[in-house]
Amino acid sequence: MNRKQLIAQAALQLFAERGFENTSTALIAKAAEVSEALIFKHFGNKDHLLDYIIRSGYKRIIEQNRGRLPENAPLELIYRIIDLPYTLVQEEPAFWKLQNRLVDVPVARTQHERFLQPLPGLLTTAFQQLGYQQPDKEARLLMLLVEVLWKSLATQDPADIPEMLAFIKTKYSSQA
Repeated sequence: MNRKQLIAQAALQLFAERGFENTSTALIAKAAEVSEALIFKHFGNKDHLLDYIIRSGYKRIIEQNRGRLPENAPLELIYRIIDLPYTLVQEEPAFWKLQNRLVDVPVARTQHERFLQPLPGLLTTAFQQLGYQQPDKEARLLMLLVEVLWKSLATQDPADIPEMLAFIKTKYSSQA
């Protein structure tokens, strides 16, 4: 891991735990074991560091999850989208905790919306293939559940979430 990545990783952990506003560049430098000047050399300022963390985080997550959502098996697609928040938060808890904290920050909101953008269309198609009466509304409802799951997982202990995911899956089947 190079120094730029080391700084970003330290900042991600601190921003997730303490919040962006409550984390100084001096604290990031100490955690990353680099000079504060090096942070400014690589990122310019703390806002640009945050922007880098968000953009590179979504890029990394998209690359890691290519092909995870099968479009040719509608029920499996639905189940995987239900599992998506749990899977992603388990893989990168600090990133998703930070995302939850940044709900009002435009770059975070824009990147999150861009990340989720293909899912409603995929879900609508899956529900159509399964013969649901109102596939677009089913897709919107499931997306609301997914958003709530993300927020819950990012802010609290996920111990009961697998049970809830299994319960949600019972609501969907190949018979509408």
